Parts: sequence; C-alpha cells; structure tokens
Amino acid sequence: MRAAAALAALAAASAASCSSSGSELTCTQLASPTNCWASAAAAAAACIPLRASPAALASDRASCGYADGTTIVFDAPLPTDDTALDHLSFTVVAADGSTCASFTDTFANELELSAAGRPTVISELHPDQTFELDCGDGHTFSTTFGTLLTCPADAPTDGYQVDATSVTFTLVSSATAGPLFTCR
Repeated sequence: MRAAAALAALAAASAASCSSSGSELTCTQLASPTNCWASAAAAAAACIPLRASPAALASDRASCGYADGTTIVFDAPLPTDDTALDHLSFTVVAADGSTCASFTDTFANELELSAAGRPTVISELHPDQTFELDCGDGHTFSTTFGTLLTCPADAPTDGYQVDATSVTFTLVSSATAGPLFTCR
C-alpha cells in the first residue's frame, strides 16, 4: 500500500478529538475512536456495507460498484499505476442514490473527509511543520510533526494502491480496520 510519509503525518493530525477549539493535539486524542477523524472514517466505512468483499471496477476506471448497488465514483478515471496519480478523490453513493461519503487527497498536504452528513474534516500540514485538524464544526487542533511521532497510536492516514487490474483504498484511524474498499 503506497502512503507517502507526508500523507501519513498529515492524516495523523486528523485524529484529534473535537471537543474544544484551538487545542493541542495529544496522543490520547490520537488513540480515541471518537476523535473527529476516526468518527468520520467510521461513518465512511458504514456507507459501504459490503466493503469486506471486492467491488467491480468499471472498464473506464471511473467507478466501482458493489452487488448491493453502492458505488464508488472517482472524480477522474484512475490511471493504471499509482505513480501516475496527481490526487485521489471519490464519492460513495449509497444504493438509494444518495451521497454517503466523500474524500479528497490533494497530494498537497491536505486531506478532506465527509461522511453521513457530518461536517467535512480537513487535516493540513503547514510549511512550518505544524499539523492542523479542522473538525468542520469550529473545533481545531494542532501540534508539531515531532510530537505526533512520539505517540504510540497509529497515525491516521489514507493509503492506496492502484494498478492495472485493481484499486485498494484505506482510511487508517483508531476506529477503522482494513481497506475502506477494494475494486477489481
């Protein structure tokens, strides 16, 4: 699974609990399954009931679909190699046609995650090596990259692997395990 160190560190900022504004991001918050990143990741996972099974990757590589009608729609057709990606963005469309979740990795030190009507959570690495998490509800958390590396909890991040026959995408958080989806 390809996940650049900058992306891992970036998403680590996303593990903050969203209980106060302008707070320091702590290791305790990183480990909590109720922090705003973990909660959004769990809500996104709930949007894909059959996520333990692979979905069918469309021949145009612009979407993949599950047997229950849930569809992952990419904003642009995926290349056949993850080194050709310049960003990764998708929407999860539920079987009833409603949008259930969306995610964007800009590959420019910013991750955006929305799920199940929750506010968009944005994690961002600033040039001064400060990681900031905006929980989308007015609560913001930040810390330094060095501090994040001292935490025993897994740093939440996105991970992906794209090749000629499949795509796998993972949202790593204290509330989710395994890939969010795999398409073949």
